[in-house]
Amino acid sequence: MGKSALMIIDVQTAVMEESYKRDKVIDNINHLIHRARGQQIPIIYIQHESEEGPMKKGEPGWKLHPGLETPLHQEVTIFKRVPNSFSHTALKQTLDKQGVTQLYICGAQTEYCVDSTCRGAFDLDYDVTLVSDAHTTNDADHLSAPRIIEHVHETLKNFWSPNAKIRLKKSTELDWMQSEIKSEPLI
Repeated sequence: MGKSALMIIDVQTAVMEESYKRDKVIDNINHLIHRARGQQIPIIYIQHESEEGPMKKGEPGWKLHPGLETPLHQEVTIFKRVPNSFSHTALKQTLDKQGVTQLYICGAQTEYCVDSTCRGAFDLDYDVTLVSDAHTTNDADHLSAPRIIEHVHETLKNFWSPNAKIRLKKSTELDWMQSEIKSEPLI
């Protein structure tokens, strides 16, 4: 069995401003971070940036959410410009250099960058666990945040390949998180 890594996607001020169950999701992510650090599981922060607007590098909205645990100096931050964290970044090389084959993914937004990165990892033969109580999104005009999350869960859990898997687990169901946090359902 290969090495695991925790990937935290776009938990940035502008992204999280109106997010569904924001505080609970950030709390769950922080518990994951603490436990991963204690288990020496590498942590990779992903940060989206745009050429203009609130997600422009350096703008207040671009910064990691103040409630999120700050990356330690040895933890990697990958900057991206598209939803799939693997696209046009050094993410794959970073993971391969560390021998990572299993990703635990959390963050925002569920139907955009989280979903795209889960699919990208799967396509590159990484085993993926989407931590079901540690990602979030906003309501859309056509669908509420809980329904968006439910739809993404139902879609991703049906992915199949002889080379990789996508699983959904609550943070309390992860082997390395047993008895660490109590989870509430997001939907």
